[in-house]
Amino acid sequence: MRKSIYTLILPLLSLSATAQDLIFINSGNISSGYEISKFDSLAFDNGLTKGLFYGSGIKQEYLLVDIESITFEENKTAVSIIYDNNSTKVINPFAGNGVSVEINKGDVIVNSESSDEIEYVLSGTTTDGSFKLYSSKKYILNLNGVSIENKKGAPINIQTGKKGTIVLSDKTINNLIDSKEYVTVEDEDMKGTFFSEGQLIFQGEGTLNIEGNNRHALCSDDYIKIESGNINITKAVTDGIHANDYVEIEGGNINITASSDGIDAGDGYYDQTGGNVTINVATADVKGIKCDSIMSVSDGSINMTLTGSQSKGLKSNRNMKLSGGDINIKCTGGVVVTSGDPSYCAAIKSDENIELSGANIIINHTGVAGKGISADGNINIYSGIIDVTTTGNGSTYTNASNTADSYSATCIKSDGEINILGGNVTTFSSGSAGKGIVSGGNMVLGSSTTNPTVKSTTTGAKFSVSGSTSGNNNRPGGGGPGGGMDNGNYANPKAIKSKANMTINSGTYTLSTSQDGGEGLESKAVMTINGGLIEATCYDDCINASTSIVINGGNLYCYSSGNDGIDSNGTITITGGVIVTSGTTAPEEGIDCDNNTFKITGGILIATGGATSSPTSSVCTQYSVKYVSSASANQVLYIRDDAGTDILTYKLPRTYNSMTLLFSSPLIKAGTKYTIYKGGTISGGTSFHNYYTGASASGGTSSKTFTPTTSNKVSTAN
Repeated sequence: MRKSIYTLILPLLSLSATAQDLIFINSGNISSGYEISKFDSLAFDNGLTKGLFYGSGIKQEYLLVDIESITFEENKTAVSIIYDNNSTKVINPFAGNGVSVEINKGDVIVNSESSDEIEYVLSGTTTDGSFKLYSSKKYILNLNGVSIENKKGAPINIQTGKKGTIVLSDKTINNLIDSKEYVTVEDEDMKGTFFSEGQLIFQGEGTLNIEGNNRHALCSDDYIKIESGNINITKAVTDGIHANDYVEIEGGNINITASSDGIDAGDGYYDQTGGNVTINVATADVKGIKCDSIMSVSDGSINMTLTGSQSKGLKSNRNMKLSGGDINIKCTGGVVVTSGDPSYCAAIKSDENIELSGANIIINHTGVAGKGISADGNINIYSGIIDVTTTGNGSTYTNASNTADSYSATCIKSDGEINILGGNVTTFSSGSAGKGIVSGGNMVLGSSTTNPTVKSTTTGAKFSVSGSTSGNNNRPGGGGPGGGMDNGNYANPKAIKSKANMTINSGTYTLSTSQDGGEGLESKAVMTINGGLIEATCYDDCINASTSIVINGGNLYCYSSGNDGIDSNGTITITGGVIVTSGTTAPEEGIDCDNNTFKITGGILIATGGATSSPTSSVCTQYSVKYVSSASANQVLYIRDDAGTDILTYKLPRTYNSMTLLFSSPLIKAGTKYTIYKGGTISGGTSFHNYYTGASASGGTSSKTFTPTTSNKVSTAN
């Protein structure tokens, strides 16, 4: 055999490199290729046991008994590794270019000191093998229909900090399974089924299935970028995808089932500009997608299911910007109270600010006190479709100050400001004391150039937190009409609430509450309404403010089935707008300001209730009239001057044994006699919740008259 090799090689060494590019030494399962043009000479040792190959950058020796054959082939562009259980084969055309390969049954170790970017193509199957790479340069790893299960550690272990381009070959299925216990190497990390010290970029249209039985499924100590491909993480003991620096998703389909976080972008950011991400995490206190820096989604889709208590769907330690794409999150996790501090399960959570500017978001949360969208800072909504449903109940707990406190579900919540300047927002909360939209700071709805649409509905009841709960009068306890004083502290349902000022500039707002304590719009400071369409049908106050209500414009409809239509604990100022408000029977009112200053200088006000606050004549510039009578639902009431002109055409909203109507309009003039008619019919015109404009009334019975005087801006119909 030695003689045949000797006589075969010597003549071929003189061949021109243009005829054949590479000479391959085939030894065992490894074929090592060298460029012919770099060969200078071949020598043998004295005993003719070794072949010594010399050339430019080449100094290799082989035992002659190990050489099975020598072949000549055209240049190959990749190192091929073909797994066949314990008979793994390697074709290495870069043996003369700094790439060495070792095989131990199914385990392959590659060490590349090449100055070129080398491609490695993996194919075949092994039930106990691995691929480990050391490289001084960036590389390409082509998964071309390979299945690797490693019973000692990670199937793929990249021990280089250089960038790796991972190609999932089209129409191939690739499988990686690690072991429950790892046999580690000193000074080497191995943190998951597919592990890399350096950057990972995924391309191609093939499929990669990963099962993680020890730690993470896919892990990089640098960043991970997915441009395309199908990545299915069927199991991960910890994170599905884990990167230390950041994660970018540009395309592909990623499906993750994990016991810890679905995707952890580490200290960096998460940026999704495409692709479809599906995540299922069931453990308590984990995250679907998290990062310590900025989180942004501008396209693609995210579908997520969370079942663990105090878990978070999208979680950013800094700002979050959702400007596009489709986001669908389902949560069932509840709240956990530790040392008097509750921790909630939230679909979307930022420790700083959240900006929504084009994403389509659907959230369905059934967990106790679940949060839909929550920010420690501000929430700004500019555009997009946001639909949040919470059904979990609230409850009580003892806080860190050893005081009775409560928690409840909230669809959209911020500790700072909430600004809804555009978009279409729908919230629905059915749990006890459930809330739609709540800001810890100021709230601004709409602007001079935008018109958001907001629909907020709550159907849950209030519940007692502490104190006496005898009786059910909501002053101060938050109940309904009648009964005795109630000194209890309640957790109440709210449609939209601001713990500071609330300003509405434009837009359409449809508000509904159906249980005791449920209010529509509530401000704990000053509420200013400059425009927009507000339609509130509530059990409790439709509009409530602690300090002041200022209405400068807009169209407002308020109907309370158990309390006041509009209620300010301070002052009320009306300068414009059309306001139709109805409170329930006495002592509740259509409009109420607790005998504080009530100023009217413009606008249309039609307020009915069992009683009413009276405008402060000395500060009003517009005339008003109070009228007391019984009323039947849909009964026509109209006011006509002596010239036969109707200044009010209205159908009463409900039946009252005793009703007080407060009507204010710029059409009321001093010195003109007006007659109030009840009954009859209305023809023509347009209606805003039974207030007609451009209509004509006829029939009915003359009830009372009034004639305003310049000395008193508030008349009483007698």
